[in-house]
Amino acid sequence: MKVRIGLLAGLAFASLAFAEEDIWTKTINNDTNGVWNVQPDKPKSKMVKAPGIPGDMAMRVKANKGRNPWDVQASSPINGGPINPGDVVMLMVYARAEQPAEGGSNLSLRIQLSAAPYTSTMDFSTPISTEWKSYCAHRIASIEVPAKKGNVSIHLATAEQIIELGPVFVFNFGPGYSEKQLKGCDG
Repeated sequence: MKVRIGLLAGLAFASLAFAEEDIWTKTINNDTNGVWNVQPDKPKSKMVKAPGIPGDMAMRVKANKGRNPWDVQASSPINGGPINPGDVVMLMVYARAEQPAEGGSNLSLRIQLSAAPYTSTMDFSTPISTEWKSYCAHRIASIEVPAKKGNVSIHLATAEQIIELGPVFVFNFGPGYSEKQLKGCDG
């Protein structure tokens, strides 16, 4: 299922403190930050109201435990780029566990090539709560992701759970950027 969530990007980082620069000039997924593709689409994912997050809408995904974590996944294309080795990249997504897995839910997020071999340039995993929150991490890119050849992927088949995904933002600050300027992002 492919869905677009209307966004007001300027509101997304209201709770985070960043350097005096306009970090929104560094986003590389502006046209797709509200698009989620869910595979497989059974059971069918659906759009739900999500007051309080940018766009006020989210994608609800029911995931069953699979043999592989990627047996159920949500992906969002990155329409910009490129990302080069050594670039400081940051990923931020709004999410919540509408029905958490037994023992709690975790999100495994990746910025990766959108085709085989699906090599990742950034990975992070984080526990998520039932409350809406922005989850954020930054890394130094390890591989090249050519322009329009990447995506954000979230592997959901780690447990029986229902996850809601809001907008996702990908930033590329280039090489040599001081990660200390990304205050408020878990890192």
